[in-house]
Formats: sequence, C-alpha cells, structure tokens
Amino acid sequence: MIIQRVICTAVLFALCGCGRGMPGHPEPGPRPKLLTVHKLADSFGIYDMDSGVLETEIPTSVKPHEFALGPDARYAFITDYGVDTYTDEGEGGNTITIIDLHARKVDGTISTGEYRRPHAIELLPSGLFYVTTEKPAALHVVDPKARKVLHTIPVEGQLPHMVYVKHDESKAWTADSGSGTVSVIDLKARKQIGTIETGGVPMGFAAPKDESELFLATREGNEIVVLDPRADTVKERITMPGRPGRLLMSPDGKSLLVACIGSDEAVLLDASTRKELARAGQFKRAEGMAMHPAGQSFFLAAQMDNRIVRLSLPDLKVMQKIETKAKPDPIVIWTPAR
Repeated sequence: MIIQRVICTAVLFALCGCGRGMPGHPEPGPRPKLLTVHKLADSFGIYDMDSGVLETEIPTSVKPHEFALGPDARYAFITDYGVDTYTDEGEGGNTITIIDLHARKVDGTISTGEYRRPHAIELLPSGLFYVTTEKPAALHVVDPKARKVLHTIPVEGQLPHMVYVKHDESKAWTADSGSGTVSVIDLKARKQIGTIETGGVPMGFAAPKDESELFLATREGNEIVVLDPRADTVKERITMPGRPGRLLMSPDGKSLLVACIGSDEAVLLDASTRKELARAGQFKRAEGMAMHPAGQSFFLAAQMDNRIVRLSLPDLKVMQKIETKAKPDPIVIWTPAR
C-alpha cells in the first residue's frame, strides 16, 4: 500500500506539471536588466530591472557618456567622453570601451585616434555604429565586429552631440550643440550636404517609425524644433519650458516624452497636436530615458539624485525608484540570452 501511494503521488505530480522544467511549468526565463553608465563614478552598471538591485558595477574609462548594444546584444559599446559637459574646454577621451555583458567585464577598446570626445553612438540595421566626436567635429562609421573606425565624415557645425541616422542609412543629422545648428550628412557620399539653423543648444532627437518628421530638443532655446527630414528645413517650433535635453518617442508614435534637464521635469507631449498632456518634476538633471518592455511606463535618469525612476503613462506617476552610483544617464533594457 505504501508503494502504491508513492507511485500514485508521483504520477499525479507529473500529470499536474508540477516541478521545475515539467510540462505546464516551464523554467523561468532570464530576468531583464537595466543598463546604465555612471558618469561621475567612471563605471557601467547592470541592475535587475524589477528589483532595482545593482548586480554588477564595471569600471570604464573617464567620464563615460553614451552607449549602445552591439548587433548580437552581447557587448555594450561605451563612448569615453572624458569631460563633464559639452561646455568644458578639455580635450576629453578618444576611445570606445567594450563591455562583455555575459562575462561582465571590459573586453577591449576602439580608438578614435585624433578625434576626441566621442559622444553619441547609434546602432543601425547594417550592424554598424554611427558615433559623433566633438574635437574635431565629425561623424564616424564604426564596425563593432572588426572593432575599428571604417569611415570619418567631417562636420562643419561645432560640438556635434547627438545624432539621428535614417533607417536605410542613407542620411544622418547631427545636433551641433556649439553652433545652434544641425548638420545634414549624405552617408552614401560620406560628406555633409547641408546645415539647418535651429538656434538654442541642439541636443536629443526622436522620430516616428515612418521618419516623416524629426523632433529636436534645443536646450537653451526652450523649444522642440520639428524638422522636415526630406527638405531639411525647420517645419515648426514647439515651446517647451524647462530646457529640454532628451526626447523619446512612444512605440505607437503618438506621444513624445521630453526630459527637461533645466527644470528637473518629465513632460508628455501629444506628437500630433503638439499639446502638453502631463508634466511631473523633482528629478534632478533629468536626461536619459528608456521605455519599459510592457510599454505602459518608462525609465528616467535623475542624474544628480543618483537615481533612475520609473514613471507611469500617461500620468507620469512614480512607480519605482532605483538608487544608482553617481550620475546615471543613458538607459538600455537588456534581457540576457538563455
């Protein structure tokens, strides 16, 4: 009788799918991670996205500023800016630090040579990176697999900070923070073909999926400038108090999120009507942003709070606070491979 009970219990246990790895009860997948750089701690952080716990801190070069994941999402490529802000006079760094996210350690660097203060870095479908440097002003095409700069395109504007690259990689625009301009670059011909006068201090870009418009935050102009990316002209100007620095388009393209670094606020803007829908504050030096995978909230870096906050949409209520090392900024959500 005892043996029969044991056998019956085992059969029921199997039929119910109980236990790890059994049918109806699959192994839990890898937990998503929140990745960021700590500008004033000279390091890169890997945080558990749900709990906010810092799992790994990896030393980088001096003053890391922006980063992007490589084509296979195994490596993070970090621009070693080397100075605090675009207004600094220092020559800054000239490397891109490579982090192996699986091994959680530095796995090499890419040199930008005489071109210093690498800042923006964007991965495009070809698997290539587009990287700005401020001194001398240029846009670089970088091969992350070969780990080298393939092409360098001089930029006429001063201090090209952020960059937007068209999905087909035919054209790019740099936000020239030092000259109040946007440089228009023909990537096929590898040369600058125009300049758009925007005024203010151009910073972050965002665009809908169809790339019919290009939104640009002008920090000291207190405006979002809407560009026509076909004609390369200013289409419209939207007043945005608070010194907007970064923009993030919602997945459906209906809303634009704005990080106002001057007023320490986040703003939700209707991308179609250009009307402000919500504004929330007390996020010191608000800048980097990333959408939550579920799409109903987003993460915002409050740099001088040493914190990343998760805000709900559309009401911008604080849902989560993640304490970080000194001065977090760009944010990427990454799920490790099984």
